[in-house]
Amino acid sequence: MEVKVVPISKDSLEWQCSLLKIGGLTVLLNCGWNVGLDPELLNPLLPHLSELALIVLTHADIKHLGALPYLLGKHPITCPVICTEPVCRLGELSCVAYLEDRDKHQASPEEFSVDDVVRTFMSRITTLSYRETYNLQVRGRTLAACALPAGHHLGSACWTFHCGSYSVLYAVDFDLRCNRFLDGLELQRLLPTSRGAAQPWDLVITSPLPTLGGLLPQQGMQQAPQEASVPTKALTEARTIKEQLLLEGTIATLRRGGSVLIPSDVAGSVPEILLLLDAAWEQDRQLSSNYPLVWLSSMGDMVLDHLKTRLEWMSKEVLARFEERIASNPFMLKNVRIFQSLEELCSAHPLSRPKVIISSSPDLESGDARELFMRLCGEPTNLLWFLGLPPAGTLARQLVNDFVLQHATRKEYRLQQYLKQALPEEQLRAFYETKIQELSESGAKLPAELAMLEAEFEEMGRIKAEEGLAPEAVAPFDDVAGAAAAVPGAGAAPASAAGA
Repeated sequence: MEVKVVPISKDSLEWQCSLLKIGGLTVLLNCGWNVGLDPELLNPLLPHLSELALIVLTHADIKHLGALPYLLGKHPITCPVICTEPVCRLGELSCVAYLEDRDKHQASPEEFSVDDVVRTFMSRITTLSYRETYNLQVRGRTLAACALPAGHHLGSACWTFHCGSYSVLYAVDFDLRCNRFLDGLELQRLLPTSRGAAQPWDLVITSPLPTLGGLLPQQGMQQAPQEASVPTKALTEARTIKEQLLLEGTIATLRRGGSVLIPSDVAGSVPEILLLLDAAWEQDRQLSSNYPLVWLSSMGDMVLDHLKTRLEWMSKEVLARFEERIASNPFMLKNVRIFQSLEELCSAHPLSRPKVIISSSPDLESGDARELFMRLCGEPTNLLWFLGLPPAGTLARQLVNDFVLQHATRKEYRLQQYLKQALPEEQLRAFYETKIQELSESGAKLPAELAMLEAEFEEMGRIKAEEGLAPEAVAPFDDVAGAAAAVPGAGAAPASAAGA
């Protein structure tokens, strides 16, 4: 028996997936995916699926669990899947939000659907509490897995594994600092003990540092705020230079008449940025009166409800405040308004007026964040904040390279934009018939929706053959009237970015 790691993801900064072989058992460490949901990236994993004894998830985002619904829906995987309860609930919302974002401006992904997501997170996952040990008996061997707080996101975990005499620590994307609602990584709990004496881990698996880390501007994350350059009480809420700079830049932009766009994933950085901005707006009533603070997300209400009801997963500071003052829930936000759609936001607050918009899709590849960027990027008074280093090959990463690393002040891009176009019944039928024929010829299994349409086509063809009706005499698409197909725009849409 031995301990061995088999990396599946070639770039663990973009998506996390690897295999741990310990004591003759195989554990899948995270089941993430890249922003393009490329099935070919998972090919190195497929030969190992039959030997999996356990799947472990650490964080509630696409990077760490995005491929799970696809793999469980397409392959006969029967092993247990474990994670903390918040990762399960918020992971489901993250996957649904990501699919909805893609569906707005791109063709719907064929890899998996919302039904696959719901089925996976409702029935296939076993949830654990922190420091709760999960014991697994496989082929006469016992594997013990335990989750410890990792900071960073709500419910995110580092995992310890023990099998026979082997011990392994899996700690990726953790945070040592305490933020506004979470404690940091508990280093003192990461030393396994044997008869009271500390012993080293046989293997420690952790995250690499970003290759661009040394090139990006560094503003001390832990240092105390300095003297404010923007006169406002809101800056008293800043705990670090990082928060102070974010508030100063945001408020200065608003006072110049510009808007601020903050793209972020649904369950990752959003909670902390919401707490910071809501507290700052509460300190300065001029901000709350003149500059709307909005969160644009179809899942925003549900995510906020989950946050409100999971205080036991938060920091000792949050719990102490709640016990001192009943109903002092930090996520009872007073100054944040949630909008389900971009149309709803624009009708309430026209984009020409200054505001702060937090939106999903941090890579700017899909969703409302991309559409907002396209509309706002031509105005130099607007401001775009990135809360982390975006994945390579995305629009967000290109903007970081051009405007942060290369110090550009203005640049034009040609971007491919997808539009949802309603088709007449005849064209819609031709579209789906072509799609069904392509899948049938490739030997791929038809999705349930297309299989139903194929049956309807066959039934309508039989009716026409029996009754001798003309093709137009039978009304097609009774069940899909008003449907639309995603088609690329006629040409690449030019976009310019200034002051990003």
